Amino acid sequence: NEKGRLDAACLYTAGLCGVNEVYAMGGAQAWAALAYGTESVEKVDKCLGPGSKYVAAAKRLLSDVLNCGLPAGPSESIILADATPDPVDIARNLLVEAEHGSDSAALLITDSELLAQEVSKKLSELGDNLPEPRRTFVADVMSGYGGILIVKDIVKGAELANLFATEHLQIRTADPFATLGLITNAGEILLGDNVPFSAANYSVGANAVLPTGGNARTWSGVSVGDFKKRSSVVYLSESGLENLRSHAATLAGYEGFPAHQRALIDWTAAGKSGR
Repeated sequence: NEKGRLDAACLYTAGLCGVNEVYAMGGAQAWAALAYGTESVEKVDKCLGPGSKYVAAAKRLLSDVLNCGLPAGPSESIILADATPDPVDIARNLLVEAEHGSDSAALLITDSELLAQEVSKKLSELGDNLPEPRRTFVADVMSGYGGILIVKDIVKGAELANLFATEHLQIRTADPFATLGLITNAGEILLGDNVPFSAANYSVGANAVLPTGGNARTWSGVSVGDFKKRSSVVYLSESGLENLRSHAATLAGYEGFPAHQRALIDWTAAGKSGR
């Protein structure tokens, strides 16, 4: 926090997980320290996690010296709904995402004008009852990166959702599994009326470090695989290379690499002379 103190719950949880090294720092400057190293912070090769718009900018600037993983900036969400869900519940879920900060995005895309009208009314009522600074955050989001879009049908709504490629996508239709087949770009997809954004953030086990800013088109959420890497290991027997080398030599010659080609053509003589 502003006094340089670490959150007690985070420290306790880190201890349970076996973490034995914790730095009291955050923000863009923390990423810079990890990228370059300081007298008290050891340089690292890879660092993953979300952050503010300043952290997102820092990650882009540091990408040549640090593997920053997926782009994960301010929170964003879309609810894709038909006329079936409860408008109060839809409004509550929009507030869940909007209260993150003024630079968050919280959108409802629906083919029901009636649902849109009812949700709009409930947003004002419920948002005004939030304490500060969350109330101001919600007002900023709903007049900025948030709002309600009315579309011709759910197919068109899915097209818009795919174009946005949101971090969190909630599908609230009569048949969410059928609607799921229309979605190609989203960091996280929550199906049906029983998976509120809050549950996904805290308790269902899905990773909450997800791509933002349209990057769900090419990125997935953080997983164990992000902490692993692979090396190609190749062994060929003499007969194995003998079967391949003429084809490889042809490709090398076509691409204009004579040394590559010569090494393959002369392999037998060179190999035997070295014995």
